[in-house]
Amino acid sequence: MTRWNQFRLEKLTEMSTGCKDVLDIGQSARHDKRIFNRINYTTFDLDPTIEPDILGDICDMGMIRDGSYDGIVCCAILEHVYAPWRAVQELGRITSSGGMLFGYVPFLYGYHANPGHYSDYYRYTAEGIEYLFIKEGGFSEIEIVPVRGNVTTLIHQMPFFRRFQSMFYWSDKFFSDKQVSGYNFFARK
Repeated sequence: MTRWNQFRLEKLTEMSTGCKDVLDIGQSARHDKRIFNRINYTTFDLDPTIEPDILGDICDMGMIRDGSYDGIVCCAILEHVYAPWRAVQELGRITSSGGMLFGYVPFLYGYHANPGHYSDYYRYTAEGIEYLFIKEGGFSEIEIVPVRGNVTTLIHQMPFFRRFQSMFYWSDKFFSDKQVSGYNFFARK
């Protein structure tokens, strides 16, 4: 298992055992939903066709009380948000004291808007993630783990070769982890 997948599994498992109420923004943990089967798991999305529990805009979640959730999952969402600093402020507002947030954002990743549903606005560095969640979101600590390395990020950009990327994960440890596909991160309030 890759380092970033291990990190994701560990942190989502930690949330499932340490949280009572988890909000999944964009249903980004739908493939890992079984991890949250013993807690209150609520979905939030802008798109009514996917039938979220709460329909709304991540930049204005006024319908949710301050500190309502002790766990939030927000993966592959912030690149599609027109004002990510406002979204992160809202995430910080609705996270309870001591609460946890697991997320993923892309760095070197292809354009992937879905016209009529969502746009594709931003890419993030590790420094940008830290700034957003600590300074804008009011989180007290953050762990950031790169997803893929130089070689596998390059391979991931070429659709035909993408199926072979796992054969090259070993090579990423020999290069800088600054040119990556994206970042998994775990923040605590």
